[in-house]
Amino acid sequence: MKVQIHIQDIAETVEAPDASGILRRVKGEAARRAPFLLRGVINGMGDLGFAAEAVKRANKSKGRQDAIPQSAQEFLDWAVAQGYATLVEP
Repeated sequence: MKVQIHIQDIAETVEAPDASGILRRVKGEAARRAPFLLRGVINGMGDLGFAAEAVKRANKSKGRQDAIPQSAQEFLDWAVAQGYATLVEP
């Protein structure tokens, strides 16, 4: 599976065997780019916890009420639907 991410200043292509791997890679990249103290918070979250927090923050900033994802695939589907990601290869 290959996904192109385009969030704020991030424009990268991520490859992994499945949606769980993509979520893990996105979480790792977010942690790597985060300020020191926030990096610890992100690294301490589970993958789905990170996905839930990302959706909550996006909802708050855009005044939306999207459902919190219950799986990595739901998160990936949400990211594609919102324009944060593009599925390059399924």
